[in-house]
Amino acid sequence: MIHHFVADEYVKNVFQIDLEKLKTNGKRVILTDLDNTLVGAAVKAPTPEVIEFLNRAKELGFEVIIVSNNNKERVSYFAKDLSIKAAHHKALKPLKLKLRKILKQYHRSEVIMIGDQLMTDVLVAKRLGLYTILVEPIHLHSDENSTKFNRRLERFVVKQLKKRQLPTPPYLD
Repeated sequence: MIHHFVADEYVKNVFQIDLEKLKTNGKRVILTDLDNTLVGAAVKAPTPEVIEFLNRAKELGFEVIIVSNNNKERVSYFAKDLSIKAAHHKALKPLKLKLRKILKQYHRSEVIMIGDQLMTDVLVAKRLGLYTILVEPIHLHSDENSTKFNRRLERFVVKQLKKRQLPTPPYLD
């Protein structure tokens, strides 16, 4: 179970992700969290940098799908002008139900999950057999209470990972 908290890659932000390498390795679908992954939780619309990143991913042939635990209004407003494959709200990560529905049309070896939380994004993706990339959260002070609780649990999990000499997020070292 502890291995479900080990991401395949750790990067500072989404802009450091090597999309070309992922494409070469057979990946073609990006599931990405929204808040504190693409933008801070208080940022309502995509930044020019995020738009550029997502456009680059689409140019390389990736299908991009936002998968957020946030509400429909937040996710829809953010995604409305992005022309991405889909945007899903209330994903209930780390539960697998909603992501399983999304994954029915893809081979899991082609899918990556990008997120900022071990307790939701990495855990659900690993339980589904997906490649995971953990980014450093953009703005911790804007986290919801449930996320703040998850961040405390994250610190405990990281201690357990270190005891077993498993890779940990650099920002939590």
